Amino acid sequence: MKKAFTLIELLVVIAIIAILAAILFPVFAQAKAAAKKTQDLSNIKQTALGILLYSGDSDDVLPSAYFHRAFSPALGGTAGGYEHWSGVCQPYIKNVDMFVSPGDTLRGHGPTCFASANNNSGKGFPSGQQADRCAVSGNTPPGTPSLGGFIIDNQVPRLSYTVNSAVMPRARNINDLNAGVKVISQTVLPAVSSTIMIAGLTDNLECLNGQSLGTGIRNSSHRSTNAVTRDAANTQQYLGENTDAATAVLYALNFGQIRNVFANCKSNPAGTYPLISYHSAFRWNEGDNYGMADGSAKYSKFNATLAPNRYMWGAQMYTVNNQNILDPISGLPVQL
Repeated sequence: MKKAFTLIELLVVIAIIAILAAILFPVFAQAKAAAKKTQDLSNIKQTALGILLYSGDSDDVLPSAYFHRAFSPALGGTAGGYEHWSGVCQPYIKNVDMFVSPGDTLRGHGPTCFASANNNSGKGFPSGQQADRCAVSGNTPPGTPSLGGFIIDNQVPRLSYTVNSAVMPRARNINDLNAGVKVISQTVLPAVSSTIMIAGLTDNLECLNGQSLGTGIRNSSHRSTNAVTRDAANTQQYLGENTDAATAVLYALNFGQIRNVFANCKSNPAGTYPLISYHSAFRWNEGDNYGMADGSAKYSKFNATLAPNRYMWGAQMYTVNNQNILDPISGLPVQL
């Protein structure tokens, strides 16, 4: 005659299973997060290599972060839409899905100008992002890609990454070029293996669109980032073109002074925050994956990228007059 489990024995077994589950589930979650982080690192490395392949076919010149198709200050950006680095380099990368980070809660921003008529090339767009903003007008240059009366940017449909404007500038139009903004060769960078070229793009619409919220614009994914301000208190953003291109003194970011920017831009959107607010600085715990100017990629804690004795965002604004970047605490130039 078989002896059945007693209630006590059954409860003990259940308790053991519960304990094992409590131990293993966090391990599984950590393993899943590690796999996503590795995939993100691979995305960035392949993208960085694609940019360098583009450079190799372009007289060794790196692309602009973006420029206006109209390329005229009278017409402005959306009159012809945007030529974005992700679109310009796409022939060398040939994979639009690689521009979406598995750690991006939005699953990537849509372009600034896209059409809902084809659901953003079938990729959709995040909730809260405005569609069909860039209407074809009398100023739209002939031949501009459009659909259903709306301009389409040369940009990947969903985007989780941005670029460092000290390496790839936003040389948008003739005004920027006249102000000294320039595309550069990789060879002018003194430390390509330790200079950030690609970084994660914030997955918060308010932080990305702060400058444009007053105009009703709800998609500015073409924007680049930088780790520079125009004051030692780290409060004045540096755009890198037009009137502020001639700024005599530029300051590096100090982590203690700007760490609250990422929370403040979410709760109080504004167009005055340093442009580092466009960066997903804490996508992976306390840091992010970065694509370097030599085509390599690595993870770094965000605060470590700002160390003044190893400043990973560039010791100069290479794309604007090669101005030195000063440590706001010591007043001395940062080092690579």
